[in-house]
Amino acid sequence: MLIENATGRQVPVTVTRMQLRDIQEMRPGWTPGFNWRLYFKYPAVEVYKIMVTGSNRIEGALALEYQGDHVWIHLIEKSPFNRGAAEQYKYVAHHLFAFAAKRSQELGAEGFIAFDAKTGLMEHYQQEYGAIAVGRTRMFIPDVAGQRLIDVYLT
Repeated sequence: MLIENATGRQVPVTVTRMQLRDIQEMRPGWTPGFNWRLYFKYPAVEVYKIMVTGSNRIEGALALEYQGDHVWIHLIEKSPFNRGAAEQYKYVAHHLFAFAAKRSQELGAEGFIAFDAKTGLMEHYQQEYGAIAVGRTRMFIPDVAGQRLIDVYLT
């Protein structure tokens, strides 16, 4: 469940496969340099959206790909109204990382997730998600940390 910032109320969510037509709902305000359309060209990439249950508004999105021993996160993004101090809902990205860990388990990769992080966010990923740096910008979330995310945000 997400937490509504203004009220502190818990809000149920659903994570479902995104369709190409959903991208129209991701403008304006979403990160201009992120090309969500690109990921629909690759059959192995799964693209998901998170929405408050009963709403059609996309709160965040995730593109991931199973790579044998882990799930690779190509792109993860919160909607513009869920960023910064004025964010409407807390923990959108936490839910998306938890969902990636769950998909990793379902696909046989035991909850392992890997991704490239912006340098300025690496410490945040370590503290919030239990990620471990394995290079200058590459990070992974091990199975134990992935399970913790699932337990906290998806159960």
